[in-house]
Amino acid sequence: MTKGNKNLQPVLFGGKKVFLTGTFDNWQASVPMMQDPEAPEEHIATLYLDRSKAHEFKFIVDGTWRLSADFDTTDDHSGNFNNILHPLPPQLLQTGFSNSKMYSGIPNRR
Repeated sequence: MTKGNKNLQPVLFGGKKVFLTGTFDNWQASVPMMQDPEAPEEHIATLYLDRSKAHEFKFIVDGTWRLSADFDTTDDHSGNFNNILHPLPPQLLQTGFSNSKMYSGIPNRR
């Protein structure tokens, strides 16, 4: 299995406890996001994911499920919308790019 990671850095959604959940943890809210010491209004988490497939996810902010405007969204065919991390193209997976650290900022969009 090809592994990569994605360092997610959402700007404060207005909450104190932020979790990341998705298809990668069977929607169990198992990834706590920590406050960034360099930017206390942001929360960060690093995940190691199989980048050859898509991953749907959401943020849980003080108990409220939230989407980020910085990632694409998809309909899960049950009437729910989720953010989605698309798979990397095969040529990038073959070059080892999937093992590099990638950063994404999530601006404060309420």
